[in-house]
Amino acid sequence: MTGSGWTYLLFSGALVAVFVGIVAYYYCRRRRERVEAPKYRMLEDDSEPRRPGKGR
Repeated sequence: MTGSGWTYLLFSGALVAVFVGIVAYYYCRRRRERVEAPKYRMLEDDSEPRRPGKGR
């Protein structure tokens, strides 16, 4: 393999490692509740209905 081939291989491996690290960090069990909470919060009913002409 030439120098450019090794460089390409190492760079690709580094990108894969970074991607796997980000996914592992994001989906860690400790973080799962905090990450998933907004999804369920959108489905909850609002406490008071909006009135026309008041804000957006």
